[in-house]
Amino acid sequence: MKKFYLYFLFQFFILFAVAQSQSDSNYSFGIKLFSVEAIPKMMNEVRENTNYQTSSFNGLIFKVNDNQISYRFQINKLKKNNYSFKNECASCETVTGNYDELNFKIGFERNITYSKLQPFYGIDLGYTEAKFNGVSKDFKSNAFLYNANIQKNGVLAYTFIGLKFNVIKYLTLSAESGIDFIYNFEKEIKSNNSNAVISSNSFRRSRFVNKPLGMLSLQFNFGSL
Repeated sequence: MKKFYLYFLFQFFILFAVAQSQSDSNYSFGIKLFSVEAIPKMMNEVRENTNYQTSSFNGLIFKVNDNQISYRFQINKLKKNNYSFKNECASCETVTGNYDELNFKIGFERNITYSKLQPFYGIDLGYTEAKFNGVSKDFKSNAFLYNANIQKNGVLAYTFIGLKFNVIKYLTLSAESGIDFIYNFEKEIKSNNSNAVISSNSFRRSRFVNKPLGMLSLQFNFGSL
């Protein structure tokens, strides 16, 4: 009986190892189900701890699979209302408003193994734009200071590692973690209660953004090789 169980276990591992993977399909189309990521700093933002934001169902991914390498195309949007941060110092200003971000990325991922469970790594290059409209108030008195309008446009490189599980031939669940390296052109406009411009400044800044869960996606595979 023990030999039977060992034989059965051995056959299971063989089946698992040779099971069909996403590489067996020409194309994959996926939906971004969930993410946990930081928002790039704005103005002279002060952070005591990293403030991670969650989002769901806010992106799409399309992949062309070529054996162990997949070429990826992504679009995703991050929107946060009543987003708040401390500016200049921890007890100087509190800025609260609405944040909108849009990203386009193109890159590749490489599978490390050929099985139902596949670790992978890769890099994406892309374009990012973000807008923030809010109000700054004094941290202690809560008195109005100015309206803040921020616009960002830039390029990014996203390096990532991940793990995907090929549930069946046509369905894959994928999770990845990574870091965005961003180089932005930023414009900051401050105005008073009458919307008269107090100051307008432009900057070029580089930042990195940590994404503990850059993307949890459900991908549909089609087109057999």
